[in-house]
Amino acid sequence: MNPEQTNFRLTAETVHRDPPVTRLVLQGRFDAEGLPEAIAAIDGARAEGTTRFLVDLGGLSFIGSAGIGIFLSLVEEMRGEGGVVFLRVPAPVLRIFDVLNVTEFLEIGDNDADALERLTAAETAGGI
Repeated sequence: MNPEQTNFRLTAETVHRDPPVTRLVLQGRFDAEGLPEAIAAIDGARAEGTTRFLVDLGGLSFIGSAGIGIFLSLVEEMRGEGGVVFLRVPAPVLRIFDVLNVTEFLEIGDNDADALERLTAAETAGGI
């Protein structure tokens, strides 16, 4: 396996100010080892006022139960506040979501513009 596929990396950036949207970009293997970094990024964004997340999974090579758990928790937490949209979900990760029957709980966007529109329109539509 390529070392780039094993090392978990996460970057967070604000992509919209009003309402606040944070993009999380995940790369590598997201398992229990990456959980503290993911929680810190989410908590940091929430502390700065983020109510919506755009989660780019295009660089993931694997997701474990810890990663799925944090995503489901985030979706539930944001349900009444704004929302979470997932982008670029790789086929192997999507298969895991399907097998675990969690796809129905996740909002999956077609592209960046679509995802951002869904998240910013949630202000007037009552949330995602």
